[in-house]
Amino acid sequence: MKAAAAEIGAYRNLYPDVKQLTFPIFKARPWQNANSFQLTLDRVIDAAGGYPFGLALDGSRFEHTNEKEAQVEFDALFNQANGFEAYYGTLANIRGAVPVLLPTTSRAELARQINNADRLDRGLIVHQQRGIAFPHFTRLFAARSPLPHDTVFVVDAGWSRDYQALEAWTMPVVDRINGAIPEAEIAVVSSSFPSSFRHIIGHSEESGTERVLFATVRQRFNSADLTYGDWGSTRPSTTGGGGKIPSRVDLPRPTSWDIFRSDPDNDLGFSEMAWQASHYPSFQQTPSCWGKEMISITDDQGNGIQSRQSAATVRLNIHMTLQSGADSNLPLDEAPYQD
Repeated sequence: MKAAAAEIGAYRNLYPDVKQLTFPIFKARPWQNANSFQLTLDRVIDAAGGYPFGLALDGSRFEHTNEKEAQVEFDALFNQANGFEAYYGTLANIRGAVPVLLPTTSRAELARQINNADRLDRGLIVHQQRGIAFPHFTRLFAARSPLPHDTVFVVDAGWSRDYQALEAWTMPVVDRINGAIPEAEIAVVSSSFPSSFRHIIGHSEESGTERVLFATVRQRFNSADLTYGDWGSTRPSTTGGGGKIPSRVDLPRPTSWDIFRSDPDNDLGFSEMAWQASHYPSFQQTPSCWGKEMISITDDQGNGIQSRQSAATVRLNIHMTLQSGADSNLPLDEAPYQD
């Protein structure tokens, strides 16, 4: 997940039993308007609350147009010298931070980077995402470059509302890893959070495919060490298309979202959308969490959800709680299979 306000806030407010059952990977980037990159690190550390987490670098923000020192400090972590020594040196000073392998076209620096991860002795996350090149991926399987203990492969199909595209990309990647390293832990990750809500006024249930993809992979590779993962009910950032965006409250379910959206021409506000959500049958099935409480207390007096950002924070918090299985009687491992 992005190391941004909504994502950080959602994870920070997870109950401890949920944090024990989840492992977040934060994609670090300079905090908006921050003078130092340390602010991003401080907020990630605070959100993690002492639990381990992966710390990736958001490559889309490398050499981004930003004159502040935070950008300079961030860019320096991409320096490949000595196997990304600057990045691994930073992680060494952050308790519980697990490195995420940085892509490089240099075979020598790849080997040095693996050695740096091995010396750090916290494991290693290999994150391969659909649509993003990963040079020398197959070299990771070579016996002459053994991977650190507790290496986890994150097979990230990315975001799409086209389930077939997600499955078509994921299957051969999992097959390649499982065939080369049968004992490897493989996290199967995807996102299908809706990209548009214009067709909704009032309530609509929108389907998701994250659990369907995981169930399909598990059925095919039933002896593999597979772990479920997702983007936490998020999608890639998009530029606004203009026009007023009405109040909306989202209530995650195991394989879908209940969406409560106001009429753009008669916006009743977040308090009304939250009231509708809290009186919908699925709300009672939602496990206890900070996000659920925020929906319950939302009103016109400044309590609960008061902005699009806080609505997103609430959605992410509920989603992560639900998918963790904490305080839930829902059999998440028995997600429906779709042929």
